[in-house]
Amino acid sequence: MLKLMDFSEVSEEVEMEARRMVDEPTRLDKLSVRVSREGERNVFDLEIDGGPAARMSDWASLQFFQKRLGIPLEFLGGRCGTGLAQEIVDQFMAAQPPRALLVRLVREKRGLRVRAVLPASYARFDNPDMLGLAREVADETGLKVEHFRLEPEAFYCRLILPEAVDAGAEGCPDPHHFGIFLRNSEVGFGAPEAHFTVVRQICRNGALGITEEPLMRLHTSSLHGVRRERLVRRFREGIEDGLRRRDAVVEAIRRARRTKVKAQDISKALRSIHREHGLSLRNLEIVREAYHRELREGGYGEATVFTISSALNRAAQHLPGEEAIRYETAAWRYLVRGAGD
Repeated sequence: MLKLMDFSEVSEEVEMEARRMVDEPTRLDKLSVRVSREGERNVFDLEIDGGPAARMSDWASLQFFQKRLGIPLEFLGGRCGTGLAQEIVDQFMAAQPPRALLVRLVREKRGLRVRAVLPASYARFDNPDMLGLAREVADETGLKVEHFRLEPEAFYCRLILPEAVDAGAEGCPDPHHFGIFLRNSEVGFGAPEAHFTVVRQICRNGALGITEEPLMRLHTSSLHGVRRERLVRRFREGIEDGLRRRDAVVEAIRRARRTKVKAQDISKALRSIHREHGLSLRNLEIVREAYHRELREGGYGEATVFTISSALNRAAQHLPGEEAIRYETAAWRYLVRGAGD
């Protein structure tokens, strides 16, 4: 059985993390950067109006140097010496107009770390906001928290309906749960969004798939003027629309189980999926191993569209945040298309 969590458990951790966050509205001319060397790359400390230096995260460095100043971080971070990097940064910063910015930081044991450097107009929609929105609708629909993860760039949360739906072949029950996958970023990594998802119960294989098109996407540029009631309504309508498709999804899964794939076509299919969805070929061996495990442990006997889709999802469990999501999305698209939907 899947382990479900109470919202209070998730809220406590999200709120505790939120208390570590610090925002500093400032201007570009109030900032200074100090370049130093760690190992084989340059690292960057940001000072705000002469205050204590705060180490910039990789994401904050990418935002600041590439998006705000137009300097390629790959060059600045590793291809030039510390002195040259400092000179380039100083020159580029001096040439910029005094634009208003929002620096988002986090308190760590060693001091402050810069999470993001954003335009002053950035509409903040933080993780407690996203979780509160989800909780309000989840209480109405019965959705429970099945999984969540806080990462420096994003917050991920999966909500499912506790009641399982059998999507197995005749005589071989295979419980699945329908639900919602949430993703939010406080640092400009992406817009807050929700996707319809399916979670397979047996083998703890995790998500069967994530729909490519979001059922809700909140553009941060418009969040300033959006009332909470409207957000709740959009979220509720998206969930209802997704759940209306349950029967069609179950039938697609069953068709995928019946759609055989010839053994000699497996490698070709995996490479084709990687190319189509822009997945890294360096993970191909992970996916192949996951496929063979699916074949052994699932008792399939022969490959089907469902076997390959499940292998992509099994591989996703070993990959970091956004990369895992791309594999789960690819798994969904392959299953639906391969099942002839």
